[in-house]
Amino acid sequence: MSDSARPDRADLDTSIDFVNTFGLTRGHNFDDFGTTRQAIDWLHERTGLNAALVVESPAVLERVARARSAFRELWDASAEGRPAAESAVAEVNRVLRHQSVLQLESNQDVVGHRLRLASRFTGDEVDCALAELAEPLVRAVGSADAERARICADDGCRWVFYDSSRTHQRRWCDMASCGNRAKAARHRARVRAGESASKSPLSDA
Repeated sequence: MSDSARPDRADLDTSIDFVNTFGLTRGHNFDDFGTTRQAIDWLHERTGLNAALVVESPAVLERVARARSAFRELWDASAEGRPAAESAVAEVNRVLRHQSVLQLESNQDVVGHRLRLASRFTGDEVDCALAELAEPLVRAVGSADAERARICADDGCRWVFYDSSRTHQRRWCDMASCGNRAKAARHRARVRAGESASKSPLSDA
């Protein structure tokens, strides 16, 4: 992938999935990249990274983790309506420097050899994969729709997501899990409040 044009770039969903490979879920901290191999395999599956060209080392894992934390900070800052930490901005800019301008190239995979839009990357496989993930995320938080950046309202989850709902009022990363748990918790709280009120001496007054 080094110094090469790539027509198929990661989309925002992939970038968000990358950010959500660590954090908090159901009240417990987790990290899907416990080893360098896990990080390399994920990048291979979701970006154009050629795993055969990456040598496993703690330094590679540290590079991936550092970029991932910076991506998370940019998203959190956008969701919370505050400036992002300068260190995170600097790290994302460092990542983006490995992707140069977009360019047109001939697509020989289709009849007629149509032109297609491609990105030119420079750097090693990890640099290129991270740059590929950075672009859609930066475009999202830097656009007029930046307020759609969300963090799950469940304090035991905190996954990030992009609110594409019609009303732009989505609160949960997944209604079937976090949303339903929140609804159930509110229901239990109302029941407890009702039971407490019925047992209160004042209730018989």
